[in-house]
Amino acid sequence: MNIGFIGNFEAPFSTENDRKWSFRMLGHNVVTFQENKTSPQNLMDYVDKLDLLVYSHTHGWEIPSLEDVFKSFKEKKVPVISVHLDRWAWLERETDVGKEATWKVDHMFMADASPEAVKLYEKVGVNWTWLKPGVSAKYCYMSAPDPVKYPHEIIFVGSYNYHKEYPFRPQLIDWLKETYGDRFGHYGGGGGGGGYPTVRGHDLNTLYATAKIVVGDSCFAGRPYYVSDRYYETRGRGGFLLHPYIPGIENKGVVNYKVGDFKDLKKKIDHCLKFPKAREKLRKIGFNRVKNNETYTHRAKEIIDVINEKV
Repeated sequence: MNIGFIGNFEAPFSTENDRKWSFRMLGHNVVTFQENKTSPQNLMDYVDKLDLLVYSHTHGWEIPSLEDVFKSFKEKKVPVISVHLDRWAWLERETDVGKEATWKVDHMFMADASPEAVKLYEKVGVNWTWLKPGVSAKYCYMSAPDPVKYPHEIIFVGSYNYHKEYPFRPQLIDWLKETYGDRFGHYGGGGGGGGYPTVRGHDLNTLYATAKIVVGDSCFAGRPYYVSDRYYETRGRGGFLLHPYIPGIENKGVVNYKVGDFKDLKKKIDHCLKFPKAREKLRKIGFNRVKNNETYTHRAKEIIDVINEKV
């Protein structure tokens, strides 16, 4: 299959690059279009050359007359789909639902399948499928630890200044720093908590392999049918994950804690630190679950299967 893919490919560690690689691993040819540098004519030059057009929209970027381009592809019987990792419900971006070209496609693949999100999708009448996040299969391996480079027993990876509608994230990072001091490290995202730089590539595998515990969080954690990509990335790259329980999401190898209940979280962190053999057993269970079922190559296959069946 010849796939055209609109997205952000200039950022080397973008999800679009992971998805592009995954489509190619399945034997498909992928032509990329950098969203903020692509014109309608660039896309129209391929209207007779593609079997599928995929759109992964970056907020703030816009290709003029994109709806007209999509219409031309549809007239040529080329399916046009969009793929999203983010929540829409409860956030300021909820007001954008249905307004942008990313909603004017044949089919949408959404990471958020919460009841509130479903109501939004039904309101604008889009055809959609729940597609959970994942991890790039090329980074799905266990690295050797490096405690000299990464000395923290407990880490959090991700933004400090998160969605304003979800205040738990900075509270969580501040509490971890106050409670565990130098034993805790916050990597990426800046802000409070004594943040360390963002870690990418093989180094991220090493960071996850070195830390005894990775504390995780997702936007509006505890509500059903949505997790961020780090839920899979942490386990798939060799980390041991503590994360809030999310109804409807598998939790192989994950120890769950209650959002906002820091007494419960401390009890579980301290317990996991005390029993390294049990922790290692769960870490391997989580790793194998993700490697065998939850990579972006698995997600790419899901997309193709849905296209063949429904679009």
